[in-house]
Amino acid sequence: MSDRDLTAIVCSGGGMRSAHGGGFLYALAKHMGITVPDVMVGSSGNAGNVMYFSSGQYEEGKRIWTEHLSAPQFISLLRFWRVMDIDYLVDTVCKSKEPLNIPKLNSSPIRWFVPIEEYDTGRTRYVSAADALDPFEVLRATTAVPFVFGKKVPVAGKRYIDGELGPVLQDHVTQVLREGARRILVLNDTSPWDAISRAIFKGYAAHMPQGMRDAIVRDVSTNVFAMKAPGAHVIAVAPQNLPASTLTRDQKKLQKTFDQGVQDALSIEKELRELFAVA
Repeated sequence: MSDRDLTAIVCSGGGMRSAHGGGFLYALAKHMGITVPDVMVGSSGNAGNVMYFSSGQYEEGKRIWTEHLSAPQFISLLRFWRVMDIDYLVDTVCKSKEPLNIPKLNSSPIRWFVPIEEYDTGRTRYVSAADALDPFEVLRATTAVPFVFGKKVPVAGKRYIDGELGPVLQDHVTQVLREGARRILVLNDTSPWDAISRAIFKGYAAHMPQGMRDAIVRDVSTNVFAMKAPGAHVIAVAPQNLPASTLTRDQKKLQKTFDQGVQDALSIEKELRELFAVA
């Protein structure tokens, strides 16, 4: 690879497993000085990680995972009609407790992208600062997980849901390849589909518009680790046994998952420094 090849970080979503992505990105910034990749993609649970990283708010991103997301206001299995309250995440945590710096995000040298899925067509839209949309509503849309949140988020006159339900890892990688990236770090916090979850989502999709139905069927039928990046140097990290699962609210488990992200990054520090050409 040439020194002039653009760098990228792809972070696929994984619900609360994305605490791992938060820790990994924290280690890049705070321990290795890797703060300005050319391109980033952050989906679903990792979208906030990418936004806070792009705005330079590393400590705020850490506190979100290790202090704020264990609150019952965010996740409660007793609140069956809204197990995960994304409105609390966006309106209370990201606007008030740890405010996302929108001017810094929009002026970041990083070309960041967040996928959102159009409910009525099944089309994936990769939103960036160039779209001039409200980042908070983009964040709300990409984390709007069906079943556990149950709301469709209006953005620019259309309805959107979870940015990881429809697109697959290859789509995210293809996006950064289109942007010219040839040195790519992939953080895949998505857990593999099992037979039960696959059947549930296919059943759920049966009541959706045709385009969304087709997108979900494609998603659940695709290996979550499958990707191709011709001509690129790729480092792929896909942790399998994280303390946190998709809906974990336990603060100790979230802290351990964040810490594992830090340690996973440090364990391959030499390779990461070479990928991003950082001494």
